[in-house]
Amino acid sequence: LPEEAARSPQPLALEEPEEARGLGFDEIQQQQQKIIQERDAGLDALSSIISRQKQMGKEIGNELDEQNKIIDDFANLVENTERKLRTETRRVNMVDRKSMSCGMIMVILLLLVAIVVMAFWPTN
Repeated sequence: LPEEAARSPQPLALEEPEEARGLGFDEIQQQQQKIIQERDAGLDALSSIISRQKQMGKEIGNELDEQNKIIDDFANLVENTERKLRTETRRVNMVDRKSMSCGMIMVILLLLVAIVVMAFWPTN
C-alpha cells in the first residue's frame, strides 16, 4: 500500500474547480454565497409551486366532496321516485284488474239478459 500511495501524486488533494482557479479566499467565499443564494431562490420558487399545488389539491378535493354530495342526493331522489313509481304501477295494475273483472261481469250480465229476452221474445 505505501508503494501505491507513492505512485499516485497527491492522493488526498482534491482538484480545484475551474471557476475557482486564480481567485482569492474572499472571492471564492462570495462565489459560494452567490451559489447558495441562487439555490435558496430556487428552493423558494419550488416551495411556492408546491404550496399552490397543495392548495389546488385541497380545492379539487372540496369540489369532489360537493359533487359526491350532489350525486348522493340525486341517487336518493331517483331511488324515492323509483319506489313511488313501483307503488303507483301496482295500484294501476290493481285498478286495471278490477276494471277488467267488473267489465267482464257487466258483459256476462248483458249476455244473460239478452238470452233471457230472446227466450221469452214472442216468435210468430
